[in-house]
Order: sequence, then C-alpha cells, then structure tokens
Amino acid sequence: MLMFGDAPHKLLPGAQIELIQFHSPEAEGSSDFTEKTFTGPVQKQVRDALAYLNAVLFVEKVIKYTDRAEADRFYNYPYDAIEEVLVNAVFHKSYRLQEPVEIRVYVDCIKVINHPGPEKTIDMDELRAGQAISRRYRNRRIGEFLKEIELAERKSTGITKILRALENNGSPPPEFKTNDERDYLIVTIHQHEGFRDAENINNAGGVNGGVNGGVNGGYSRQNQIIIAIKEMPNITVEQIAERIGISKRTVEREIKAMRNMIIKRVGSDKTGYWEIIE
Repeated sequence: MLMFGDAPHKLLPGAQIELIQFHSPEAEGSSDFTEKTFTGPVQKQVRDALAYLNAVLFVEKVIKYTDRAEADRFYNYPYDAIEEVLVNAVFHKSYRLQEPVEIRVYVDCIKVINHPGPEKTIDMDELRAGQAISRRYRNRRIGEFLKEIELAERKSTGITKILRALENNGSPPPEFKTNDERDYLIVTIHQHEGFRDAENINNAGGVNGGVNGGVNGGYSRQNQIIIAIKEMPNITVEQIAERIGISKRTVEREIKAMRNMIIKRVGSDKTGYWEIIE
C-alpha cells in the first residue's frame, strides 16, 4: 500500500508528508505561512516535496571577484542533504503512528520531523558524527525499495551523505534532536551563512517572495521561470528560454516537473496563460 497505493494515507492515517513554510521571523507566532500536503506512494511524496522545495526555496548564490576568474557558488540549502534527510524520515518513521513526516521551513533553517526517533540501540553521538550503524530496521522493505529506485543510500551511509553535502556547500553541520524515550527525531539544516542578511532570507525568489538578486545573485531555473510567469502570465516557452538564456527543451523539462503542482495552464497552449498554484 505504501509503495504502490494511490492514497495510502486513507488507510494508514499519517502516511503523508506535510510542509509548512513560515515567511516571517516570528514563525509559529505569525499567521504568514504556507501549507502543503504531499500524498500518494512514499517515493512520490518524497519526489513531489523535493520538487516543490526546489521550485520555491532552493537558491544558488554566485559571488564573482575582480582578481580571479573563479567564482564562489553555493546554495542556501544543498539539495542532496535535504533529499537524504527527507528519505531517512520516510524510511524510519513508524506507520503505526498517525503523525505525518513534517517539514518546517523557517527563515534561517529547515526542520524535518518524524516519529518515533532513532532506535535506542543507536548512539546519538555516533549518529551526529556519521558513524552510527543500525542493528534494527523499522521498515526494511521500504528501505530496500527506496534503494532500488536510488532514493536512499546503502546501509548506514545516509548521515555521512548529509554531512558531506553540507560540508561541500560550506553550510553549518546539521543538528539531531530527540528525547530519552526516542519519541521523535528533529533534524535541523541551517541556511548557508552567505544568505543570512535582510535581502536573502530563505523565501527570496520563491513563489511568495520578491527577487532580491543583483550581480552576485543566482536563482534556480524553476525560480526564474516562476518569476517570469508572475510578471507575464501569457509568456511563451520561447520567450522564457530567451529571457533566462537556456534552451527551449530545458524550459519544457522544468515546466513539466512543476506542472499541476507549482504552476498550471489555463486555457489552450496558444491562447491560454500560466497560473501559479498558491
């Protein structure tokens, strides 16, 4: 049901991913937030959630220098790290519990929460260092399936991949939080320090954010497409390609990934227009 059912959450309450993005520093105390729920087979939930984050949140920054040809490039959040954290949450969550996997996006970090936490056989200090070896697997079949479709790492290598992706991006190390009973696990991924200023909070360039880029700013292709659509809803694929400076085929591929989840087409291909799904 979890791997091939169309709506596993209907028979297994909590078998879904819920995302909430806060758009102000007050976070839980603010009414300015966006909610999104991802359902379907577990692998579809993961891919849809990652596609949404990639479209509205992940941003690349490029810093150019006058004294050398090479530029510094880094992301506010490295895709590989978030992917692995989310896959691990889906893999290790208990589907006997009704709590969903949660993604909570703040202005300076992302928290992924699953219930319960790590097995008590896992030493938390070893886990934080990427050296933990699990002796028990809560969802072995799901783990094997995710590895077959290359969504999961091999045994006990997921944390190492998260640490490596963050280090390669120049990001701070992750935080792992649980309690003595191991009722939950909260993994916190902090935003790259290069984005921690008034003009580069995590929703800059997203569907709900403004464009604060300049000479040193870079934005994902999907973000650029969304911005173009917001400014000109009836824009054509050819016009988007010319504006962004990429091929028509690349624009079509990115639109296909976002269609009916981030954007939708209203009317015909010739006379219709694009609409952003808020």
